[in-house]
Amino acid sequence: MSPTSAAKSDDFWQASHAEMQSRLSAAQGESQQLRDTIQSLRDALEGARIGVDDQIAKAVSLAQEENKQLKATVNALRDELEAVRVGESQRIQSAVSGANAEILQMQATVQSLRDELELQKAGEQARRAEALAVANGEILQLRQTAQALRDELEATRAATLREIEEARAQDKRDSLQLQNTIQQLRSELERRDAGR
Repeated sequence: MSPTSAAKSDDFWQASHAEMQSRLSAAQGESQQLRDTIQSLRDALEGARIGVDDQIAKAVSLAQEENKQLKATVNALRDELEAVRVGESQRIQSAVSGANAEILQMQATVQSLRDELELQKAGEQARRAEALAVANGEILQLRQTAQALRDELEATRAATLREIEEARAQDKRDSLQLQNTIQQLRSELERRDAGR
């Protein structure tokens, strides 16, 4: 190898080495920058994690507090509902008791009215029976009176018919007697007229 070509080769290697050094340095700078960026992102992520953890802790704490308040509210509402149920049960029991007492009173009133009605019915039946007996007695008496009047009327008719028959017979007798008297008087008048 000639010195010129060796020098060229050496220059080439130096230039290549310098370029490589420059590239290496640029790569190292870029690598450092990437490391710094990564570290910065790690720090930001860690901060975000810490913030998220804080927020989660706060949210959990708030949820627990709200849960306690809700439990307290639920318990208070349960107690109030139980008190309302007890009060309602007492009111229902009182209303049922009052209704039962009123029903018993009404039943007693109905029974009393039934008894009174039965007494009235019995009295009414007795009065009807008595009135019927009186009416039957009056009817019987009226029938007897009507029969007696019929008999009396029949007797009066028969007597009147007898009197009429007797009067007719008497009239006939009187008429015959008058006719005889008239005949006698005529005869006597005729005799007198003949004797003149």
